[in-house]
Amino acid sequence: MSVAGDGIFGRTLRNDRRRVSIKRDGDDFVASLQPHNEIIFRHYNASELRKLCRSLRIEIISDTVADPNNLASW
Repeated sequence: MSVAGDGIFGRTLRNDRRRVSIKRDGDDFVASLQPHNEIIFRHYNASELRKLCRSLRIEIISDTVADPNNLASW
């Protein structure tokens, strides 16, 4: 495969990634697909929702919930 072909293939993979935002919805936390804001997961614990997204290799692009184990998120 040529160098140009590798660049094109890599670009399409990056564009096809699943991207979500995590936010509070009432008493639960939700992960919603971006940019269409479609809810795909709902859980009562935000850290468990983050773990699920990481295990499924879903990129979290926006997280509006402070993580108690990560002071940078406050």
